[in-house]
Amino acid sequence: MKQYKQMVNQYNVNIAGYGLIVETERSALHMERLTETLNGKVREIQKTGGTANYLNVVMLAAMELADDTLVTKDLVVQIREESKGLEEKAQRFEEEANVLKERLKGLGKEISALRAEVEVLRKEREGIRERFERRNRDILEVLDNALK
Repeated sequence: MKQYKQMVNQYNVNIAGYGLIVETERSALHMERLTETLNGKVREIQKTGGTANYLNVVMLAAMELADDTLVTKDLVVQIREESKGLEEKAQRFEEEANVLKERLKGLGKEISALRAEVEVLRKEREGIRERFERRNRDILEVLDNALK
């Protein structure tokens, strides 16, 4: 299997007034953003006036950025864990929804069967009512004839 190496670029960067040549696979835009971020931190630390030594300032800036990185990584891990928990919860809800859908289908069939049974009972009641009315008429006719 042939492996391709990414092209390594060289960049001249200036950190706190000191020039460096950096070889990296990163883009020029990325290196520009990286340099500006570090220099921004250096300026923040310089404004506080804690130290005048550039090496100490750069090291403090690097430590703050490293701290930001660690905090961000911890947040990413926490969010991934929460996301995994939410995905599992969503899966359980989906499974419950499928069970409820099946129950609903069964209840729909049961309702259809009950409606059919109600219709049969309604027709049966009509038949009984017609027989009752017919017998009532017959009895009234017999009584009427007996009274004549």
